[in-house]
Amino acid sequence: MSDEQSIIIKRVNKCPHVAHGGAWKVAFADFMTAAMAFFLMLWILGGTSDSELKSMAEYFRDPTVIEASPEILIQSERAGQATDSVIDMGGFKDAPRGDKNDEINEQERQQEREEMQQLKQELEQRIEASPVLQEFKEQLKLDITPNGLQVQVLDDRRRPMFDAGVDAPRAYAQTIIRELGMVLGKSSSKISVAGHTDSSSYGANAEYTNWELSADRANAARRLILQGGVGADRIVQVVGLSDTVPFDKENPYNPRNRRISIVVLNQDAIARIRSLSDAPVVDSAGSQLQNTL
Repeated sequence: MSDEQSIIIKRVNKCPHVAHGGAWKVAFADFMTAAMAFFLMLWILGGTSDSELKSMAEYFRDPTVIEASPEILIQSERAGQATDSVIDMGGFKDAPRGDKNDEINEQERQQEREEMQQLKQELEQRIEASPVLQEFKEQLKLDITPNGLQVQVLDDRRRPMFDAGVDAPRAYAQTIIRELGMVLGKSSSKISVAGHTDSSSYGANAEYTNWELSADRANAARRLILQGGVGADRIVQVVGLSDTVPFDKENPYNPRNRRISIVVLNQDAIARIRSLSDAPVVDSAGSQLQNTL
């Protein structure tokens, strides 16, 4: 054997250190900015009322609204009008806030609601105190509705208010409606009277239908509440609705669909009724000019 030792040389290839790129930092910063903006938007929307949300939605639906004066805006139905939006929508006027008229109207509505509630209690007390009304308590329904105090006199198969096809109420039904008129006469609010029928019809070729019958029964009820003490000037509406507004929507032939509805109207309901019947204002000068052409 040779006494010489083998010399082994190991060569290691070292790779130079490559610096990490900064692109991920930019992407992460963009993500954090977007997340912060998203949560900031949620925080703002959480304290926004429904009317303000509608205003913001309207802003994004109308692309013609730009930052400019109303004179140079593209024509828009809402251009130059008042808005209570939380966003500056350019060309819009800020709607007045905290108007005294609004406060007065709300006070009047609150007072009106209290008066309706008090009138409802008086009617309930009258029903409990009167033997006639107490007997027909199940056929009387009192509710506070968005239109005011609604008193419904419902028919019953065992004790019908009207004979079939007849507009004149039976004697006890007349007493019920008169006694209701005695209590309603204490209020100064306007009144609407509506007649309703079930879906039983006269026949395809009949000239007298449920429309005429319901209207005639409503007028019969109007005369009876006048006898009870309601002033004639307080009646603002008497209508026959046939079977279009059933009490029992599942069974249009239910006898309880035959009823008289008396509503002590609030101011909002009166305004809606008048808006339906108000005739358009005709410019006399314009009409004369058209007649000359």
